[in-house]
Amino acid sequence: MTSRQRTFYHCDAWPAACQAQGWTAGDADKRRAVALECMREVRGPLVTTSDLAFGDDEITALFCYLDFLAHPDDLDRSARWLDCKQDYHAYNRARQADWHEQQLYGTKKNKLDRDRFAGAATAKGEPLEEFDPDAIYKRHLTFASRHQKKQRAAGQNPASQDLASQDTAAPASHRVSSEVHVPTDPF
Repeated sequence: MTSRQRTFYHCDAWPAACQAQGWTAGDADKRRAVALECMREVRGPLVTTSDLAFGDDEITALFCYLDFLAHPDDLDRSARWLDCKQDYHAYNRARQADWHEQQLYGTKKNKLDRDRFAGAATAKGEPLEEFDPDAIYKRHLTFASRHQKKQRAAGQNPASQDLASQDTAAPASHRVSSEVHVPTDPF
């Protein structure tokens, strides 16, 4: 976890989940147990946040789970958690694709959305829409490569922003070049 993600986890996400569930925010054993429960739910590695195997996909899954726990009555968050449980690697790639698209085009709608991705507003989709990991993978590759091309043209170095764990965390069929920039937002 980056320091920003760790701050978000300990100061925002975990206390909100504790308040909603009636837990004590300072209980480190409970925090570890919840992280392990999250990993069991998504069928990920049974590790906690201090383990090196806890990569970006696992962090996204944990933040999504804590958001679900903090707002148990919110149907949109429940649907997001179900999508994340279905394939947490693809769910994180969807977030990355959305980030790359926002970096490229801002909040405006672009032609690629209308023509290639059936007008979908985000890679994650809307709650209760079909969650298609293959379409997410294609969208992520498209926007990540376009964002890298734009950075190279502007004289920035996208390779310096890579994250080594990205290649090892994704299944072999959905691996992405380690040059892809991973969003720095905590969730």
